[in-house]
Order: sequence, then structure tokens, then C-alpha cells
Amino acid sequence: MSFLEKLRNLIEEPPPAYAFELGSNGIAHWQAGSTKFDSFPSLDLHHDASVLAEALGRITPSPNGNRKRAAALILPDKAARVSLMDFDQFPRKAEDQAALIRLRLKRTVPFDVDTAILRYQIIPQVANKVDLTVAAIAVETLAPYETAFRNAGFHAGFVTIAGLSAANLAEANSLTMRLSGLTLTISHFENQVLRLYRCLELQSGTLDEILNVLDPTLAYLEDERKTKPPRIDICGLGELGSALEDHLRETWSMDVQPLRSRLGSVDSNNAGLLGYLEATGVN
Repeated sequence: MSFLEKLRNLIEEPPPAYAFELGSNGIAHWQAGSTKFDSFPSLDLHHDASVLAEALGRITPSPNGNRKRAAALILPDKAARVSLMDFDQFPRKAEDQAALIRLRLKRTVPFDVDTAILRYQIIPQVANKVDLTVAAIAVETLAPYETAFRNAGFHAGFVTIAGLSAANLAEANSLTMRLSGLTLTISHFENQVLRLYRCLELQSGTLDEILNVLDPTLAYLEDERKTKPPRIDICGLGELGSALEDHLRETWSMDVQPLRSRLGSVDSNNAGLLGYLEATGVN
């Protein structure tokens, strides 16, 4: 079971009738079997809940009545902090596990860990040793989104981030790299277990800046983890894609291919949405 599946907290039976990916350029959304993108480049979709609620209302007007419509919400990668941890000794009780994880997170995250929403996947090793994949999101980050969706007549029962969701479109065991605005996200799943995740803000988004992140990441995988992904799946690189492809083939002997989906063309605005739909089996 993938980490994305572990993070699911809502859908047991059919997926919700609505799904939304929020990004810096607008909102990608799915309903009634089709995906669309609405551009809202000048709107602050996070800090002002009324602005987001109004944008959602334009896309999918709420019907009469008080019943909330179930929706999946895919947030920008920088909305949450994803961490990989390891413990030589790990408690058995869930409350003790969460307390230990929060203690470790206090050293690295810039928000109140004690009130943050926490999800984690335990990957057993030997004896009581475990690896963990942890996702944490600050209450003050999530609350405006939830308020906006509630005001627009939705119940956002499933929440994830685009980088993890987009990885569902990648080939098995490949490295996935997505550029959305100036947010660069790199992930590597090994046999459906997340083994590497990096998310950082670039200054200008040049090829040299991207390679200054990517090359050390590949060196780390090769030297420390003794693994080399067979290829890299990319999204949002635009005209930089060709130069990146040349560099990776010459320097690392790696193939490069764009993320693809059977449901439509993949770009930096909808990769998370299409990855979510792929994972839920939507036709």
C-alpha cells in the first residue's frame, strides 16, 4: 500500500464527486467525469477564505439545501511538511508514537507541532527498529482552506498534497520531479514505499538552480542508499525539459520522460489532481 493510500482519511467506497487541486495559478478540478482548470493568478487562495469560497462558487455553484458535497482537496506541496524518520526503539501505543514523532518534528518544522495534524506510515525493519514517513500540516494552514470549502458547500474529507499525489502517475521505482511556480518537489518511491522526499522554494527556477538540487539528490541515492532510479519522470519543466534530459543522459545515464495520465495532459497545475484520480481508479 502506497503512502498516499495510507494518508487517506475519507474514502472507503466511491471517491467523492468533486476533487480540487489548488495552485499558485488557479484551481484544477474534476466533476461529472471531466477535468478542467480555472485560472485565478491574482487571487490569494489561502489567506483569504472568502476569496477561495467565491472562486469555488464560480466553478461549482452550490445547490439549494444544507447538505455538504464531499470533495477531495489537493494542496500545494509547501502547505505540508513531509519527513522521513528512523527509530531504533519505537513504542507500540499510538499515543506514544505520536508524542515521539512530534518531539522529533519540533527540531525541524516552523510551526506548532503540538497542534499540527499528523499522519504517518510505519515501515518495520528488524526487532523494534522502524522507518517512518510522516506528513504534518499546521492547523493555521489547513483551517482557511477547510473554511472556504465549507462556505462553498463542500466537505473536504480527504486532504493531501500535490507532490505525493502526482507520484501515482510515475513509473514504478522512478524518481519524480515536479516544478510548480518556483516550488521544486522531488520524490522517490521504492516498491511503493517513500524513500526520499524534498520540497524547496527556488530563487529563479533556472536549470542550474534545479541541477544544484537534483545532482546531489541522485548522488545521495547512489552513495548512501545504494540505489539508482531507472528513470526520472518530470512535470512543469517546460522548455527546460530538453536541456535537463541531455544532462541526465550524459551525466547519470538516466532516461527522462514526462508524467502521463490516461485522463488527460499532465502539467504543473493538474498533476496532483490527475494522480489522485489515477489512485482512486476513476475512469
